[in-house]
Amino acid sequence: MADSVTMTMEPETVAPTTVAPTTVAPARVAPATAEQPAGEQATAPQEGLVFGGETRNMAMGVAMLAAGGGAFVLGLTHTFFAQAIAIVFVFWGFFFVYSDLLLSTRRFIVSARGLQIDIPLRLWGRSRFWEWADISRLDIVTYRRDIDQSSAVLQLHHRYPQEIALEREDRSFEPELAQLIIQHATLKPDAAAATLDFGDLPIGSDATYTWKK
Repeated sequence: MADSVTMTMEPETVAPTTVAPTTVAPARVAPATAEQPAGEQATAPQEGLVFGGETRNMAMGVAMLAAGGGAFVLGLTHTFFAQAIAIVFVFWGFFFVYSDLLLSTRRFIVSARGLQIDIPLRLWGRSRFWEWADISRLDIVTYRRDIDQSSAVLQLHHRYPQEIALEREDRSFEPELAQLIIQHATLKPDAAAATLDFGDLPIGSDATYTWKK
């Protein structure tokens, strides 16, 4: 009877593999600078409270644009006089619609640095930045024809350093915006504006309430 042979299989020892950790270098973000090319006006970053555009009634502009364009479509411009009137209607209709679009898309951005005014549809000077130190006056103007306080006008007066020209920006009255501008620009009220309640603005009379440096 043949001798039995016993074979013993020794388990193989596998050396552990060491994986070197991958080090990812952090992305380096170039810091924002306030320098702008010559001829361009510096603007602040769009951060802070944003106040949107005003509600505008475009009925008159659309009606004039449609009337002038319809005259050409329907063939009512055979005479020079009719053609001239149609052209005038188209021109003024486009002007009114474009003006309303400028005001409805305008944005006021209040930040710690200053006030930024953006008008995306404007062909030039789409963005302006006013530092608080350069805003010298704020007026709230009411008229006798006003039916509510949203019909009042907010007027901002500004002048860049080393310049003589004064700038003024008008928009419909917004209580929170007016309070923020007065607070950040450190404007002081005159006698009539000292006791003015922004939540209950007097209407039905011609008046001007002023805050100045």
